[in-house]
Amino acid sequence: MEAREFWAKTPSQHILVVDDEQPVRDFVAEALESMGHEVETAVDGRDALEKMEDSDFSVVITDMVMPRMDGMQLIRYLSEHQNEVDIIAITGLAMDYKYTDVVAAGASDFITKPFTMNELEAKLNRLIRERHLREELERLAVRDPLTGLFNRRFFQRLVRKESIRAIRHQHQLFLFFLDIDRFKDYNDQNGHQAGDELLVRFAAVLRQSIRKDVDTAFRYGGDEFMVLLPYLPLEQALPVAERIRENFGQLLLVPTSLSVGIARYLEKSVSIDDDIGDMISRADQALYHAKHGLGRNRVYLDKESAV
Repeated sequence: MEAREFWAKTPSQHILVVDDEQPVRDFVAEALESMGHEVETAVDGRDALEKMEDSDFSVVITDMVMPRMDGMQLIRYLSEHQNEVDIIAITGLAMDYKYTDVVAAGASDFITKPFTMNELEAKLNRLIRERHLREELERLAVRDPLTGLFNRRFFQRLVRKESIRAIRHQHQLFLFFLDIDRFKDYNDQNGHQAGDELLVRFAAVLRQSIRKDVDTAFRYGGDEFMVLLPYLPLEQALPVAERIRENFGQLLLVPTSLSVGIARYLEKSVSIDDDIGDMISRADQALYHAKHGLGRNRVYLDKESAV
């Protein structure tokens, strides 16, 4: 979104309103919905965390005094475990919490009762604009400048997040390691500019061949790429890899072809990071077998992943 467009229309957010008083909760939720936001509600901090396990929220607006888990406890928990969420704390005039208290705990801003919806909307819009600027900077930091795909840095962050989700929800997570066969020969024959154009076209093939907003493609380095595929059983993962290989082949970029190694995330140890490293290693070994054991232009599944 261009900056001019952003300022003209604030993007809709998925917001969680947390308050133990139903009239306040419903009033704030209805007001936010009238602004065009998608809103859910929770009665206290624990209820909020349960809802956040199943849905992604960009903003949490929370009261401070609540049973079971109060607002300060919720803010501190989110700051430690989900610090990408923006938080607005609602405080009362007679409360002990100061602006510095809630911000130090992890809140982005606070608003004091009684407040108007104009005040809340102004604070919310400021948070959204600031996030937009952060996301633009982040996009530049985690994207490969040539292909526009995510880079290795972002892969290392996302693979851990998806591995935790796979364990929690007991679903399968697959990793494709892809390498363009004879890419050096293509470069030597056609020049480095043509090689760059090939990589850009391959990135487009990846985007078109995987599920939008579910699977994620990365340029891992040089002519090596990765795809992370959550919520996908083995019988569906293999056809996706073959589709990517075939779609690349249809570009007819002689003498190149595509080899793919596949591995599934497996819980082998008490360390998620060790198991992630193991999955990457097995995908790399599967790719090596596809290229050198089977003679390139092949898809090969790691043997442990087939069990």
